[in-house]
Amino acid sequence: MRVITSQHYRDYDIITKKIEQLKGAAKVTLPVYHTGMKNEQGQDLYILADGHHTYEAAMELGLEVEFEIKKRPDGLVGEEL
Repeated sequence: MRVITSQHYRDYDIITKKIEQLKGAAKVTLPVYHTGMKNEQGQDLYILADGHHTYEAAMELGLEVEFEIKKRPDGLVGEEL
């Protein structure tokens, strides 16, 4: 499983708030969408659906991140996604 993101901008003020909210947490669960595609190493590709700032905060805190696979309501996969 390889998770990618299409959101490149991160607001560090938001990340700082998320860090405060996550202190004491054991792990974080974030939603991802399956793209129906694989990378060059043969891993299934998933897109982080929501929680980009939470993900960054979890990484800063060294928290385990678990991904929950969701179906897109519009059914998009592949290049269309």
